[in-house]
Amino acid sequence: MDDYKPISQEELNRGYFFITHKLLIKKIVFILTILIFVIFYGVLIFKAINYFRGAGFSASARQIQQSNFDWRAYHSANAPQDIETSKVSFISLGDRRYNIVALVENSNTDWTVKSLDYHFVSQGEATPIKTAFINPAETRLLSLTAYESDKAIRNPELVISNIDWYRIDSSFPEINLEISNIKFQAASRETVDEVTIDLPSRVSWQAFNDSVYNFWEIDWQIALYNGNTLVAINELKAKDFVALETRNLETVWLNRLARVTRASVFPILNKLDKDIFKNVYADPDFYIR
Repeated sequence: MDDYKPISQEELNRGYFFITHKLLIKKIVFILTILIFVIFYGVLIFKAINYFRGAGFSASARQIQQSNFDWRAYHSANAPQDIETSKVSFISLGDRRYNIVALVENSNTDWTVKSLDYHFVSQGEATPIKTAFINPAETRLLSLTAYESDKAIRNPELVISNIDWYRIDSSFPEINLEISNIKFQAASRETVDEVTIDLPSRVSWQAFNDSVYNFWEIDWQIALYNGNTLVAINELKAKDFVALETRNLETVWLNRLARVTRASVFPILNKLDKDIFKNVYADPDFYIR
């Protein structure tokens, strides 16, 4: 079937016109496009100027200023609560040496203290500055051990400064160190097979790593009390504490102690420090801002 149709003279003239005026047509289209954009944005700018000059913008601004939403109260409600501190205690070790201790608590569940500086002041004398951290909802001791002072320690005060707060999110590791069966045993003398042995004062407890992480080392703070009076402190390091491990721990005092009615144990583990994890960290989203 023959579909050939001859091209008319009119079609030839039209094609010739487009070929010879191709550049001109492109320029006209480009100019028209620019003109449309200029008109569009010109109208837009004109209306914006009229709005800002008119009563509409002023009314909106007044409405925002008169808003009943209390931003100050909002920020105050979401800001971290202050660290709670107990009365500072001190223990004389003899030879003008002292242990100075304060119990502190971070009651915030969504804020951790990445770091803070602290020192003690007694009779106008300030001790060296030390640095510590406090995890969310954690209680721990801030202490200075074996501090030598020419002046007797009296009514020491705790001074905290340079608190660096960090708001936790879903990337914060879930770590729970459970402590149970805390027992204090006073110094005693026992005879086994006709051999007499002097046993020092000691505290034992059971620790459970209720997490999926292995740790290079976990520090433990131990405090002994006679009623509400602090009479002794100690520290212990437990190395290679693996996930879901239960371990029996114990620390001893070689010096003579006053009467002890109870003991407290505080695990010290900086959850923001990646170096504490023995294996490659399991959560790739964990980071420190």
